[in-house]
Amino acid sequence: MLEAINLDEITFVGYAFQIELKYRAWKLGFKIKEVPITFIDRTEGISKMSKGIVKEAMYGVWKMRRFSKN
Repeated sequence: MLEAINLDEITFVGYAFQIELKYRAWKLGFKIKEVPITFIDRTEGISKMSKGIVKEAMYGVWKMRRFSKN
C-alpha cells in the first residue's frame, strides 16, 4: 500500500497524516481494517495535541474529500 501512494503528495503533518494515508489507500481500492488498541492514561508529561492538530484533522478531511483528484 505504501508503495502505491505517492508519499511526496502527503500534505498533513502530525497525527493527521494517518487520516490522509487511510483516505488515499481507500481511494486506491485497498481494504481498510481497524485494529483496536488500548491507550493507558498519561501519568507524566503533557499532551502534544494542540488546537492546530485538531483543526487540521477536522478541516483537512473536508478539504481532502472536496478537492481530491478522483
